[in-house]
Amino acid sequence: MWDVRIRNIGGIRAAEASLDEGLNVVQASNFMGKSSFVRAIQTVMGTTGMYGESHPLREGTNEGSVHLDTPDGSYEITLESSEPGTVSRHGKTFLGDETDQTCARLFAFLGENNPIRARVREQSDLTELLQAPLGLEDIENKVAARKRERESKRKELEQAERAAENLPSVQEAIGTLEDDIESLRERRDELSESVGDATDADSRSDELAEKRSNLQSLDQRINGLQDKIERTETKLDEKRGTLESLTVPDEPEPTADIEAKESRIAECEQQIDLLEGLHRANKRVIEEDAIDLVSSVERSVVGDEFDCWVCGEPTTSDTIESRLAAIQDKIIDLREEKENLTEEIEEIEKRQRRYREKQREKESLEEEIGRLKATLDDRSGDLAQAEERRAGLASEIEELEVSVAAAEEELSEELTDIKATLQTKERELDAQRSRLQELQELHADAATLREDIEALDDEIARLRNRKTKKQWELKEEFDTAMAAAIDRFAPGFDGARLDVKTTPENEIDSFELVIARDGRETTIQNLSEGERELVGIVVAVAGYRTFDVADRVPLILLDGISQLSAANLRSLIEYLSDASELLVTTAYPEAGTFDGHHISPNQWDTVSDEETPTA
Repeated sequence: MWDVRIRNIGGIRAAEASLDEGLNVVQASNFMGKSSFVRAIQTVMGTTGMYGESHPLREGTNEGSVHLDTPDGSYEITLESSEPGTVSRHGKTFLGDETDQTCARLFAFLGENNPIRARVREQSDLTELLQAPLGLEDIENKVAARKRERESKRKELEQAERAAENLPSVQEAIGTLEDDIESLRERRDELSESVGDATDADSRSDELAEKRSNLQSLDQRINGLQDKIERTETKLDEKRGTLESLTVPDEPEPTADIEAKESRIAECEQQIDLLEGLHRANKRVIEEDAIDLVSSVERSVVGDEFDCWVCGEPTTSDTIESRLAAIQDKIIDLREEKENLTEEIEEIEKRQRRYREKQREKESLEEEIGRLKATLDDRSGDLAQAEERRAGLASEIEELEVSVAAAEEELSEELTDIKATLQTKERELDAQRSRLQELQELHADAATLREDIEALDDEIARLRNRKTKKQWELKEEFDTAMAAAIDRFAPGFDGARLDVKTTPENEIDSFELVIARDGRETTIQNLSEGERELVGIVVAVAGYRTFDVADRVPLILLDGISQLSAANLRSLIEYLSDASELLVTTAYPEAGTFDGHHISPNQWDTVSDEETPTA
């Protein structure tokens, strides 16, 4: 059993109720708090404030709360309003995972404001909502990340494979250098013996050979720095060009504008709810010829006259129907205003995302340009130091060459050159040996890299297959659920299906709801209100089964189904009864009794119909 305590939620000031396993029916007339009770459960579950709606804090109050006790734990949510039009939620919700909350809001909480029912009712695109749980799994970004990782591994593998190709040439170069060094050492020893005892000259010759070798290495370093500077300057110019061509849009409207529109949407919803209740009650009086229940009727040849049961003034059925038509027009206007505001909010959020993306791109480019400039400055400084060192070393070599010649003319120039060449060759040999070790390590990594790439291929395929599998499963579940609904409810249309639109890569891009009547396609607008709501509920049930919502959410909420007859309501309850542990539905007294737990709002403290009533 679940126990619920409610304070200042929707049209409820204070209320308590218990939910039993199986069917729970909140049965009462208008303005008794039925829908507010459902909204309170949604609040403590954690699904209010989604898809453009506000949290259902009672109008005129600054704080409300919902407390839920279950066999597995307790949960309490507080709603607070610190400024007009802004309501925040605090506390521990029953559903803590965002995917669970989204699945519940779309596929288990089937009130009149259910986003899928609304989209079906308006004949809008369902693709985004039906794939919302897949979007929260972030499959596309995961695939993109795996692809980037795979590309990096492939580049490493290319390096490893090139390393294998270069190994023979490096090994050959090492062998050649070792042979050259051995020959140079033999020649050096021969020349050293031939010049006799020339200790000072020999020392200076060694010094000269070392400096010449250093000069050769310094020349190589200068050439390398010049190449790196040129590449860095080219890359810096490219980044600057990209930054100059980047257009960052103006910063969009502040969040306050969105909040004002969301506040107006909430007002529209309340006004629509109020007007629909008023229209439905009065329409039934006229359509069911029940005027004599609420007023005295004077019947005549020219038409019946009676006193208005609201204002007491004489009136006729035509006048009442004219006023009801005006109310219906007002409801349509409010729905259009709500839809336009919702579209405006989506456009503002789209511009905000585009602005943030371009701003991040700009900041990234500026950061990269700064890094390249710092690198360029460092390398330019290194080049200047190397050139300065080279100039000094060249001067030292020139002086030393003169000194060596003066100290010992007999010392062979060949010996000096051989010593310089020998030192250079020995450095080259050390470099080639290091290069050989590096290539051998890269070559050894090739097998591991191939295994990593194969594993990433499998992971990408698995992610792709999960998304595609769920998309096709959704279509199949809808077809199955709709066929069962046709058999059970016998509506005035032949059937409905979800057509899939695929990309050139044969991936599902979108879903399109198609209705058939008398063997031909028709639009959802050509169905009755009850038929439209039935289609919306079937679409939600398909999502419920596809994403295993029963394993995430232990209850189904059903509200705003006055368009269905009592018999169809019972059939719908029977249709949903096996899907969840708990089923909570609202109903009017005219629907009769139900075989389940009955929840009576008679003891609840609710707002009166003069105060912004809530059904």
